[in-house]
Amino acid sequence: MGNRLISLLVLVLLAGVGAYFFSPWFRTKVDDTIKGMKAWDAEARRNDPDGFIGYAMKELGSNIGKFEGIRADLTVATRKLEKMKGDNQATLAFAGKELDSFKAAYKEAAGGKGWPVTVAGRAYKEGELKSQVNVLLTQRTGYEGILKQVDVSLANAERKGTEILNRISDSKAKLEILGTQRELVKLHKLTAESEKLLSEVQDVLLQNEALAERPVVRTVEELMRDAGEAPGATNPNVDAFLNG
Repeated sequence: MGNRLISLLVLVLLAGVGAYFFSPWFRTKVDDTIKGMKAWDAEARRNDPDGFIGYAMKELGSNIGKFEGIRADLTVATRKLEKMKGDNQATLAFAGKELDSFKAAYKEAAGGKGWPVTVAGRAYKEGELKSQVNVLLTQRTGYEGILKQVDVSLANAERKGTEILNRISDSKAKLEILGTQRELVKLHKLTAESEKLLSEVQDVLLQNEALAERPVVRTVEELMRDAGEAPGATNPNVDAFLNG
């Protein structure tokens, strides 16, 4: 029993210690799982293998349904993130071209052409041009930050998707085996191999619980919030950019 509790605590750490301490709902789920483990320790499984198998089959079926739902959510989130990535890449490309145009105009003016200069159909004095470049550089930095976070979230979504598929496959395999095993234990044929299987099923249930409660990916709104708003102060890279 002690080893099982240690295993659960390790899984809780993987799921996020913060969630346990700061989320009453998550803490209740973990505590309920530990209570379930105590109710179905090795001795309890030996005394009532049919009861444990019924419990495990119900839990595995619930886990599979939950994981299928998470997969659907992951698909939706991934599509939004991929669209957001494409939009930001297009915006970055446009900002890059605009910045190149402003830099070329600045160098022409500084090289003797004088001010004002015309960029994209509008006349700019030197101060106005630097203000515009400041805005573009600041926005570009913001979009680059968002892109980095999108890439991290996409990688997390891919990894989570793989984990979910593994959990579904493992759960379905154990569910199928338990169906046959249940008939055997009804005939009072609980062997050492059967006990080992029931122990493995308990471990699968624990792994399922830990994975199901982990956050999936951040929403687009969360990514935008975490990227932060662009600062309004003058970008110190303006002169360096224009003279680069």
